[in-house]
Amino acid sequence: MYMVVGEQRMPAGTAEARQAQYAHMAEVVRQAPGFVRGWWGPGEADQATGHALVLLDSREHALEFAATVEQYVPDARLRVVAVEATVSAP
Repeated sequence: MYMVVGEQRMPAGTAEARQAQYAHMAEVVRQAPGFVRGWWGPGEADQATGHALVLLDSREHALEFAATVEQYVPDARLRVVAVEATVSAP
């Protein structure tokens, strides 16, 4: 599996507006080929910066997803990360 780690400036607004934006992003992203799971939220120190972790089933899907995001969200900073180990709570 591969993870796309993203960061972008979020539009100014209320916490409710920000939550609605994250919900919209999640709904769009979950339709991406190879989507497994995703997480979205604001930075603790900087609420105006949004962060995303999107898990995809293959390198190809992760690269395709990252390229699409870069096309539509040019200010996003993205990294594609190979998942080589996982651990769950006991």
